[in-house]
Amino acid sequence: MTKELLILLLKGYKENKASLKLKLREKEKILRKLEEIKEVELKSNITEINGDIHSKNSISDKVGNVASNNIELEADLNKKLNTVEEDINEISSNIEEVDIRLESLKYKEKQVIIAYYIEGCTYEDIGNRVYLNLFNQTRSARNIQNIVDKATEKMAKI
Repeated sequence: MTKELLILLLKGYKENKASLKLKLREKEKILRKLEEIKEVELKSNITEINGDIHSKNSISDKVGNVASNNIELEADLNKKLNTVEEDINEISSNIEEVDIRLESLKYKEKQVIIAYYIEGCTYEDIGNRVYLNLFNQTRSARNIQNIVDKATEKMAKI
């Protein structure tokens, strides 16, 4: 993997996680709608007294209209479901890629990379705030930049 692509994945990590949650939610909504359509079809198939008599008037044939509308709606929902599942797979693979590469780092490197790329902190902020919270020490911006560069190279080589 190239270093530039890795940096793009790291910078988009939070957005990808949020996007994944939204897509999973959208998938659940689509699945619920499909379930509702199937329940309506099952209810409409129950025979009643004079259930074998079908109306020839398309305006008053409510069950027939609902059934034809449900078939079209179900096809549309299945198309949406397929596209949402493709999006989920793509976003999940990007998130997993970053997670796997972050696992290869040592704790200090991982925290600095997360603070710099994912959280968007500056080198100085990481040296003065993040590093201080982690190790009760401060580091210069140059030192933090070296840690970020080495860790990024390490992640890109994997």
